[in-house]
Amino acid sequence: MKNYLSLTTSKMLKGFKAIVFDMDGTLCLPQPWMFPAMRQAVGLTDPSRDILEYIGSLSPAQQRKALRAVEQVEHKAMVQMEPQPGLQQVLKWLTHARISKNVCTRNLRAPFDHLIASFVPAQYSQFDHILTREFCPTKPFAGPLLHIAKQLNLDPRSIVMVGDSLDDMLSGRSAGCRTVLIVNEHNRSLLQSHRDLVDCTVSDLSELAVLLARCTA
Repeated sequence: MKNYLSLTTSKMLKGFKAIVFDMDGTLCLPQPWMFPAMRQAVGLTDPSRDILEYIGSLSPAQQRKALRAVEQVEHKAMVQMEPQPGLQQVLKWLTHARISKNVCTRNLRAPFDHLIASFVPAQYSQFDHILTREFCPTKPFAGPLLHIAKQLNLDPRSIVMVGDSLDDMLSGRSAGCRTVLIVNEHNRSLLQSHRDLVDCTVSDLSELAVLLARCTA
């Protein structure tokens, strides 16, 4: 799916000044087993209920137990992480173009640090803001992206949210940011069910690098 070659698509991102990346499935390849494993680990059987909201509804002792279970799953996923194709390419381009790099993830900080330390050269590894699930409310709410916009002193419309999930697209759209969906075999249905939330699509980060370069040419 090479929408980045479209002139219309390129125009949609013109004038962007900052990028906010999701992590799981965006900076690294999707691990589709991870989220079902988390839900199973905390005993959440309702597929419509958000796992963080569910954990927040538990007693303090139950919350601590549930979070430990989630962190065990996250650690296993961290060890198995593989970078999204084009990870170094897009971070190198953003660094040389002096475009602000940021992250908003519902994961913890440790997996992000592991990913960057393992696969990104130090000269391209600096991010302005890294928001994890400790920032409340997290995605799909607008709060994290509005916080980043305020810290960068930017209009949210000049920020691009790049992710692979409905939460990413909802957060981006509700904050007034532009959105790029990294399409894969697990999320392609979003283009039918929530096409209005997606401004552009790419297949991986190497395509994103080409798209962003075209938007600044």
